[in-house]
Amino acid sequence: MSINKYLVLFVLLSIFLYQCKSDDDFTEEIIEPNENVGVYIKNEFFEGYTLISPVVSNNSYLINMEGYVVKKWISDNIPLAVYLDENGHLLRTYKVESDDFNSGGKTGGIEMFDFEGNVIWDWQYCNSDYCLHHDISILPNGNILATVWDRKTADDAIANGRNPDLLIDNEVWSERIIEIKPVGFNDAEIVWEWSLWNHLIQNFDDTKLNFGVVSEHPDLIDLNFTIGDANLNHINSIFYIDSYDQIIMSSRRFNELFIIDHSTSTTEASGDSGGNYNKGGRLLYRWGNPSAYGSGSQNDQRLFGQHDVRYISGLPSNGGNFLVFNNNRFENASSIDEFLIPQNSDGSYNLLENTNNLPLDYEWSYMSPEIYAPRVSGAMRLVNGNTLITVGTEGLLTEINSDQEIVWSYTIPIETNDVFKCFRYSKTYPAFNNQELPILENTAIE
Repeated sequence: MSINKYLVLFVLLSIFLYQCKSDDDFTEEIIEPNENVGVYIKNEFFEGYTLISPVVSNNSYLINMEGYVVKKWISDNIPLAVYLDENGHLLRTYKVESDDFNSGGKTGGIEMFDFEGNVIWDWQYCNSDYCLHHDISILPNGNILATVWDRKTADDAIANGRNPDLLIDNEVWSERIIEIKPVGFNDAEIVWEWSLWNHLIQNFDDTKLNFGVVSEHPDLIDLNFTIGDANLNHINSIFYIDSYDQIIMSSRRFNELFIIDHSTSTTEASGDSGGNYNKGGRLLYRWGNPSAYGSGSQNDQRLFGQHDVRYISGLPSNGGNFLVFNNNRFENASSIDEFLIPQNSDGSYNLLENTNNLPLDYEWSYMSPEIYAPRVSGAMRLVNGNTLITVGTEGLLTEINSDQEIVWSYTIPIETNDVFKCFRYSKTYPAFNNQELPILENTAIE
């Protein structure tokens, strides 16, 4: 056999052996975490991209697990709540400058970017009578739920039963939830709304509207429960339960969550009948502080200035689990708490009068000195059972596993690194289909 034949056989054999090598024999390109990643346990954390938007920055970023920026959206506005939908659209609430409704969490505008970073919708809803604030939630149909402050005059508040001695600011900011359908580039149609002002009770003045026994109406809001400034309820997060067409609100001032029916018409939402549960716009359930509806005592309180209440699973046989960042559970100490609210198979609840509604305590809690944040912040249960925690006042992201061990952590590398809350999206999230997300060289978070 000639040398050339041997050479040909050698080459063919080499190719064959190369092609038959198992995938395990290949070494992936190893990317070392950058200095902002404190803990990095690759086989334990949930692989994906994390969305961050510092509240002192105009920009929003996607970072990979190694802490490097792979996507950046540039804006002229300072964001608060930021979400990436399945179509690759980035939605951000932002602050509209005005002298009205000056309080933490004020926004006034919502902007939408396509994945390439182009602004495709920008809408403002803020004047002297009402203003967007805090959070939004994206519905399956592409519409947006948003929280709104409504200014009520002292006369209106008194007519509805507000104790005049509580009108320190001489007005009350009520709450409204609106469903927005984006129209064109800078317009929107409000296709549904719910107003807290339609669901009040008070036991101060029997000559005024809404008079009744507070403990007998846990499905209504006590107009005189809170004192202090005009910001009566301070709804700081909303979450949509797709399975049952319900909305969860987190009330920082009442230290409670409220659940309402979204299946109603706007007219039904203003009353006490209609919708899937035939309760109109009245509360389907509330939890966290029984004294807010005239039941229980301070010892029964379970939510403390909380943020980011989320529905995380449905268990029709015994209830639905909820997750929350419980900001001020103890003095200078926060916790992440999971609790099981009794829920019927159709998604309805049994909201009882004159009692502490269940559960009496948490199902699961995580506490650590490193996660204390007196405001903002959030917690997200990931697909693999881990929990991603946003310590908003420190710009710290911590992922823990089911054994409460830290498997990943990251600190936003700017001097003032406040952030409202952050999200982890799987690499298979539809927004990333057909998208390349290489590390952006020389791109710092600023």
